[in-house]
Amino acid sequence: MQMSTKLIPASKHRETPVYLGATAGMRLLRMESEQAADRVLAAVSRSLSKYPFDFQGAKIITGQEEGAYGWITINYLLGRFTQEQRWLTLISTDHQKQETFGALDLGGASTQITFVPLNSTIEAPENSLQFRLYGEDYSVYTHSFLCYGKDQALWQKLAMDIQVSSGGILRDPCFHPGFKKVVNVSELYGSPCTKRFEKKLPFDQFQIQGTGDYEQCQQSILKLFNNSYCPYSHCAFNGVFLPPLHGNFGAFSAFYFVMDFFGKMAKDSVSSPEKTTETLKKFCSKPWEEVKTASPTVKEKYLNEYCFSGAYILTLLLQGYSFTANSWNQIHFMGKIKDSNAGWTLGYMLNLTNMIPAEQPLSPPLPHSTYVTLMVLFSLILFAVAIIGLFICSKPSYFWKEAV
Repeated sequence: MQMSTKLIPASKHRETPVYLGATAGMRLLRMESEQAADRVLAAVSRSLSKYPFDFQGAKIITGQEEGAYGWITINYLLGRFTQEQRWLTLISTDHQKQETFGALDLGGASTQITFVPLNSTIEAPENSLQFRLYGEDYSVYTHSFLCYGKDQALWQKLAMDIQVSSGGILRDPCFHPGFKKVVNVSELYGSPCTKRFEKKLPFDQFQIQGTGDYEQCQQSILKLFNNSYCPYSHCAFNGVFLPPLHGNFGAFSAFYFVMDFFGKMAKDSVSSPEKTTETLKKFCSKPWEEVKTASPTVKEKYLNEYCFSGAYILTLLLQGYSFTANSWNQIHFMGKIKDSNAGWTLGYMLNLTNMIPAEQPLSPPLPHSTYVTLMVLFSLILFAVAIIGLFICSKPSYFWKEAV
């Protein structure tokens, strides 16, 4: 906020709106204690109100909103809502609606999938959203899986695995050989996401000891996804409706940051599920000290979880959302689009400030290049007409001469 006061001209401060949207972490807190969540929002609001901007309030957005705003952001930045204007098409009312990108968002506490299905009925009304943007109607599928962000998924896995451990030691294949970490049981069971695994343990702390085995890691992660039942024609996991995947998808937030880390290891290291699996196998099996030496600039908090995060992302995309080796190249891991961050926040602002019209503007401005071309063309036509006019005036008898 202090940076914003410097970047935005002082004359614009009072007319610059500020919004705060809170996502899955606050949704979890509200599940634990609505009063605690209200106190956090009140404290944030008091702080933001002290700045010289037009503060419009703070709220906890729903998972459905978070998914929708992410979908709006990437398609707005990719120019998928508006038609590319060419001067030849301006005289015609025929135009073809551009195909939108789906949106895959992965945070710490939740993950969202949002896209426009192809000729498929959205069987679960709670997963359906209707938008009219720039004169086009969009029937959008979206779902947010609370507790399946990468941080809460890890807590779930630990809470599940500690039940079968002994002596306060958890030998975990999702961490590197030589890695050790002490975890408080009270912290483990402090999240609503782990309540279903809670049991009385004979110790207050336990130690994670990494074993670095990708296959075993993936098998432990798979237990988090319940595919035993589906009340619809097709499901993702946990009985949640998911229509057949369609089109390209932009994968951002933690999807991008984790896969970008592995993508920098070697060319084409994440270009297919098979290559990603091989990359993860090699990485997870490396001793922890070797991993730290190889990536000295990465914070250990993130570095020690990359093995789990990579395995979790691969499992979520393939087993959770049913991407395949053939459709893998339809996933585009995005950090920025045209220098803007891919994520839900821009879509949130566009929605609140009504910057995306429901109808297509009646008179879209011409692109600069088209405008210049038309001006040159009209100038040449006028010049040619003037020359012909002068010629006619100077030799009028030539044009009235009777045919012999």
